[in-house]
Amino acid sequence: MEENREIINGYTLLEPLKNKNAGFSRWTYASKDGTEWFLKEFLDPVYPMDGRIGVKQLEVRRKACRDFEEKRKDLYAAVNASSDGNVVRVRDFFRHGARYYITMDKVAGEAFDIPGLMNLPVGVRMQLCRVIAHSVACLHAKKIVHSDIKDRNILIKKTAMQTYTAKLIDFDCSFLEDCPPQSESELGGDQIYLSPEACLFLCGEETKLTTKMDVFSLGILFHQYLTGYVPWYNSSEFDYLHEAVLEGNRAGVSERVPADWRPVLERMLLADPEERCTMEEVCRKIIPGYRNVNENINAGFGFNFAENIGGL
Repeated sequence: MEENREIINGYTLLEPLKNKNAGFSRWTYASKDGTEWFLKEFLDPVYPMDGRIGVKQLEVRRKACRDFEEKRKDLYAAVNASSDGNVVRVRDFFRHGARYYITMDKVAGEAFDIPGLMNLPVGVRMQLCRVIAHSVACLHAKKIVHSDIKDRNILIKKTAMQTYTAKLIDFDCSFLEDCPPQSESELGGDQIYLSPEACLFLCGEETKLTTKMDVFSLGILFHQYLTGYVPWYNSSEFDYLHEAVLEGNRAGVSERVPADWRPVLERMLLADPEERCTMEEVCRKIIPGYRNVNENINAGFGFNFAENIGGL
């Protein structure tokens, strides 16, 4: 019943929070002011609420939480400013008790698995690639690294015109290029889509983490959208594509990829991030009539940050 549902900062949870496909977070749908929202609870960090730990440790943990707040506020403001309408905006960011939360627009779409996508005509799949490319180019124009591009983070939505569009979600692993992760534990991502430089960083090597990480990941995702599988590599010798290219092998782009797209994907999948194309270059190659990402970025929308220090 409505009166028994949990309320978090004015949001009435429509279902219990769950961890399905959510990594270090839980999510649900919630309503506020007559609108339904996607609500996510971060499992880390946890804001220390009382003095059950020593004063020094209390201040250390609270400072870490304040740093988290500032980084997230800067990131979400940049994400919202970058949105072309297909980058799903963060509408609210707040602390309620010891936990942090975000709310985003509820998207009436679904995360197609790759076999499911292959039931769509190739022209539709190519158009979805163009939409995703433009959305990521918009992020990169604001120096945002998504860092977790994969099939589950693209929601496919059928429009009122009975065509398909793609919505880019989940910025839990994202960061601003001038504020990259400082340790291996701060870098997220999926091994299937991981870039070579991200792999090196996770192995403890000093390397620069930039928007080119996303370019490599998108090269893999586009190959899946167009063919149904990842680019070829010797899977008997390597577990993942990034391992193969780090050993000097080139990603095998299938002949099933349209001929004029093949050179683009080959450049996206180069081992050296400096040699990879930018997302602007990708857009110019695959989007007819494309000129400049800045002509398409709108003013974005703001979001609020608030603290509700009462109990959950």
